[in-house]
Amino acid sequence: MKKIILASLQQSVKSRVVTPIRQASSLPAGLNPRGSIAAPFTPFKDNGDVDFSLIPTHIEYLKRLSVPSLFVNGTTGEGLSLTTQERKKITEAWLDNKAHFEHMIFHIGAGNLRDSQELAAHSESVNVDAIACISPSYFKPQRVEDLVEYMRQVAEAAPNTPFYLYDINFMTQVYLSNPEFLELAQSKIPTLVGIKHSSPELNSLMRCHVMNNEKYQILLGSDDTMLPALSMGITNSVPSCFMAPLHNKIREDFSKGDMKAAQHTQLQCMEIAAIRSKYASGAGLFVASRAMMKMLGCDLGPPRLPLVPMEPSKYQSLEAELRQCGFLDILS
Repeated sequence: MKKIILASLQQSVKSRVVTPIRQASSLPAGLNPRGSIAAPFTPFKDNGDVDFSLIPTHIEYLKRLSVPSLFVNGTTGEGLSLTTQERKKITEAWLDNKAHFEHMIFHIGAGNLRDSQELAAHSESVNVDAIACISPSYFKPQRVEDLVEYMRQVAEAAPNTPFYLYDINFMTQVYLSNPEFLELAQSKIPTLVGIKHSSPELNSLMRCHVMNNEKYQILLGSDDTMLPALSMGITNSVPSCFMAPLHNKIREDFSKGDMKAAQHTQLQCMEIAAIRSKYASGAGLFVASRAMMKMLGCDLGPPRLPLVPMEPSKYQSLEAELRQCGFLDILS
């Protein structure tokens, strides 16, 4: 049975899964990111410098997965550990390879308003498809109204570029209501098209989706809740790169009405996430994910300080458990 499931997953990697979805009414013509929107890593050298020479390697790996779109410079890409100039150069480097992808969304959030505005303006100047912004997390907004005003001023720096709020509250420790944000922001941020909802609260995810006759596009930012999201009508996700084939398989089976198969792959996602969580938590999850990329043959270097690579003994134990559950066979 395990071999049958793996064979099916390998087939999902080889052929792009197209999930028919209704165009969200807030999305401008031509922008409709769909399916699995991969979150790429930023390659680093051992000394911590960005290794631009490895971006083509990463692109070849992403092409193998047939992911249609990307979410660049987010948490997986360690965007907040990069300088403003590095982020601009990385944006341009990925845009040089735009022909391989349908859409690229660039995260431009920073620890302060001016840097986010500068990155937003730069993104518009190089014609990105969309931008997303995270809340500042040292000096935090205290009310939803404050978050809306902050995002309004960021989005205003790129007045012709579609804008997503990016919420990942377990990292930022900013626990404000996303549905309230959408309600208040709809009249204040004309370029607002949706939310990348990486926070784990499923009730918030559902409420955001159904607001204003499903006006906004809600992007699931979780590796292990694809099937619950589909049951709510949310079809798009921004998973770790290596989880894209699993999400594709769940979508494919769900659209066919094969719930048993969809549940099986959903459980596999949960098992992989649980194994990863045994060896890391918080920001360490992204260190573990980078290590998992290396296990799959896509070594993008170490993380940047203050993050550090996994200890060799943990790396070996994680690899052994992932091999035992069948994960490493999917793309081998």
